[in-house]
Amino acid sequence: MWRSALIEKTVYFILFLLALYAIVFGLRIGVQLLRKLSPTKRRLYERLLLVLVGIFIGLSLAKYTPTDYAKVERLHVTLAPTVSNWCGVVGAYVSYWLMWTFGYVSFIVPIWLILLGLLYNRKESHAFHFHVLPILLLIFLPLWLTLFGLPISYTGKLGIYLKTLLFNYIGALGTYLVAGAVFIALLLPYLRIRKLHRIGVSRARKPKPSRKKPVSIPQPSPQPTSHAVEVPDFKQRFLAILHEPPPRKTPHMDDLEESIRKIESRLKEFGITGHITGVTKGPVVSTYEYTPDPGIKLSKIVSLSDEIALTMKSERVRVVAPIPGKSAIGIEIPNKDREYVYLKELLLSDMLPKQYKLPLAMGKGVTGEPIFADLSTFPHLLIAGATGSGKSVFINTIVATLIFDKPPEEVRFLMIDPKGIELPVYNGIPHLIRPAIRSPKLALSALKDATTWMDYRYNEFARVGARDIESYNKKMQPHMPYIVIIIDELADLMMVAPRDIETLITRLAQMSRAVGMHLVLATQRPSVDVITGLIKANFPARVAFQVASRTDSRTILDMNGAEKLLGKGDMLFIPPGKGLPIRIHGAYISTEEAKGIANLWAERHLRQLLAGRLPEAIATDIIQHDLIDAIVEPTHPARDVRIEQFADSISPKYNIPASQIAEVLQNIEYYPPLGMKPAAPSLPGEKHEPITSFEDEDPLFEEAKRLVIRHQVASVSMLQRHFKIGYARAGRLIDMLERAGIVGPFEGSKARKVLVPREALDEKS
Repeated sequence: MWRSALIEKTVYFILFLLALYAIVFGLRIGVQLLRKLSPTKRRLYERLLLVLVGIFIGLSLAKYTPTDYAKVERLHVTLAPTVSNWCGVVGAYVSYWLMWTFGYVSFIVPIWLILLGLLYNRKESHAFHFHVLPILLLIFLPLWLTLFGLPISYTGKLGIYLKTLLFNYIGALGTYLVAGAVFIALLLPYLRIRKLHRIGVSRARKPKPSRKKPVSIPQPSPQPTSHAVEVPDFKQRFLAILHEPPPRKTPHMDDLEESIRKIESRLKEFGITGHITGVTKGPVVSTYEYTPDPGIKLSKIVSLSDEIALTMKSERVRVVAPIPGKSAIGIEIPNKDREYVYLKELLLSDMLPKQYKLPLAMGKGVTGEPIFADLSTFPHLLIAGATGSGKSVFINTIVATLIFDKPPEEVRFLMIDPKGIELPVYNGIPHLIRPAIRSPKLALSALKDATTWMDYRYNEFARVGARDIESYNKKMQPHMPYIVIIIDELADLMMVAPRDIETLITRLAQMSRAVGMHLVLATQRPSVDVITGLIKANFPARVAFQVASRTDSRTILDMNGAEKLLGKGDMLFIPPGKGLPIRIHGAYISTEEAKGIANLWAERHLRQLLAGRLPEAIATDIIQHDLIDAIVEPTHPARDVRIEQFADSISPKYNIPASQIAEVLQNIEYYPPLGMKPAAPSLPGEKHEPITSFEDEDPLFEEAKRLVIRHQVASVSMLQRHFKIGYARAGRLIDMLERAGIVGPFEGSKARKVLVPREALDEKS
């Protein structure tokens, strides 16, 4: 009989313990299901709930009073008419069952819950021992206290029943042996953590020469966390378009131990002895710091990268010999579960430098830390890599970072994309000087225009006594914007006019830094006929994505290494003035995200242009009908037809004649002027002499003059459609007409005012 009763009560205690554990983590999972909350608020509520539950149980136990219970019959409890427990009836029941079961050992429960809430979402809170250790202490600590002869108030019923059960089955000696074995087993995780922590702190020290392998395994370094920063409303809408990064995974120590054992044993097979002194886990690769014993050549370890990859069952393994600043070799092994880097978490990082003139979110390093750079200090960037390695996505992150942080008044773009796939998606942003150029022949003309802008800026700087764009903007108003020239596929341009393209790019690269013009060149064919020695010499900052061979890697970086990359944004970055590349995992931004942020800027700019002429809500309709390309490109096929169809469709909605809507949209000057005229005087009474040698007389000038006087409308898009010319030439004609006194100055979203009446043209004719 006593055995069946003891077994019954033991089962009851186990079920009670499991129920307690299920309640705690059921609350935690329930809070996680509140997906409508932001990640930051959700984590805050989860931590707060765990702490509050722990405090509630702690207060209930602290005010446990036996007089609160009028009658106790086996497992049935009747409370007294007046309960003195601080937490009321619920607190009285909770404290009774915990004290009856575990005694004073039950205070482990509130302490555990409070610690779990404080350390929630940190690496310690996900460890196995952090969840299992309190449960085991609740079970076996009452037994140990009972064996030491403490009363039932300390041990609860559980200690008495466990002692009786073990004494009856394995005797007194067996009970003490089991209790001691469990005590030692519970100490092992704690000793292991202390050992790992000690190694992790001291791993950067130079190890003493020894052929004895260390008895400890290093702990992976935690990834640095970045905190969200406050952003304005427009930037919040910008960030809402970008994808939310998923939660990061924590590596298991068992997997790291196995990897360390494999690496050391594989190297030992080739006669290389040493030990791993540190492990750093990043989002894509884990870096194992290997310290060879004295007398081991580094080149011998580097040559075994393929053998290590075979042992680790990895696609590629890169060996960094040595790690800069350390007396160790870095063995970079891809993670089994690759984590992608999202642009949103970089833009929200409080590590984004605010002092950068042209900030770029490069990605994350091998340790998981965000990496940013300033394009204005490069001053130009060369990007190369095989198809599908991540070049175009990286260019999208460059554009997205700049338009997130800078308005059109501070930075402008000239985009050249012979493939016509990636960059035309940004035609709607007002930062562009003109729509993305797709024709290689027009690209050559655009680069010539860029040299004209550069020469004009140098003349303007000399006139006001400025050395560079920063000193000029401190003296003059309005400020000159930075100009970023992006070429997505250099090889296509080099096939059309290699000498002219090389000459123009070299001239811009050599002279444009001081005037605030910067080049970003990308190619998927890193050969010497595309990336010539003259171009490479003027691009000290380079980014290499995955390439097919060592030859391509040496063409880009002047060293091997790019052929060992993993693709999908994995890159090697050489900052200007640095000899060794930095491995970075680039941020991901999808085509839908790029289109979304371009439409966001387009809608904002269109509302400003349409103010006072049409209802601003039409800007939203333009975006929804995907009409932005037809508006910004005067040479767009079926431009007028699409605009007229759009005007007909929305005319009843706004009760505005379709002809009025079509006329405004067809003659709108979408991109702000570049400011190719003298700036406003900085001192009272200062005057500027007009620039008479800005360009040669255009043969279309007289025809353009008669056209604008006849129609009493002057816009760049009208000249483009009428004469079938490019944007640059039409813009120059408008500037010439302004200097000749035919049209008035630029007035924002309004059309240029024609100063000469139509009657004057009739009298002259």
